[in-house]
Amino acid sequence: MKSTVSVTQERRIAATPAVVWYVISTPEMHDRLDPRCHLESATGNGDVGSEYVLNVRAGLAQARLHYVVREAIPQTRWVAEMDRAGEYAGVQCAELVPETAGTLLRWTVTQPTGRLTRRLVTAWCERELDKWLAAIDRHSRSTPGGTARA
Repeated sequence: MKSTVSVTQERRIAATPAVVWYVISTPEMHDRLDPRCHLESATGNGDVGSEYVLNVRAGLAQARLHYVVREAIPQTRWVAEMDRAGEYAGVQCAELVPETAGTLLRWTVTQPTGRLTRRLVTAWCERELDKWLAAIDRHSRSTPGGTARA
C-alpha cells in the first residue's frame, strides 16, 4: 500500500530573499548545490511551467529525475513536482520569509513510499534535506549581493 512521507526543515540564511530565490529557482544551480546532480536539460528560468532533468548519482545507483515547476512566486514560494521514468516521485516546496537578518527558508519534501519503507525514507529525506539547505545557505552567501544587511 502506497502512502507519502512529508519532511519539512527550516534554515535562516544571511542573504536577501532575491538571492535565495535565484539560488533555488535556477536549474543550473543544482550542479553546484549537490555534486551528485548533473543537469541534463532545462527549459524555462524556474518560473511556472519550467522543466528540467537531473541525473542523480547515489552510490552505484543513478536516477533520472524530471522536474516541472508548478508554482513560482518570486522571492516567496517555489513548488516543483518530480517524476522518475514517468512515475510520480514527489513534490518539493520552498517558502521564503523575509527577515531583518536575511531569509527564513522553509523546505518541504513529499515523497511516495510503502508502509514498510516509511521510516527509512523519512530518515533519508531528513538527512538529505539538511545537506540541501546547508548548500543553499553557502551558495546564497557567496552569490554577489547575497549578504543581508541589517
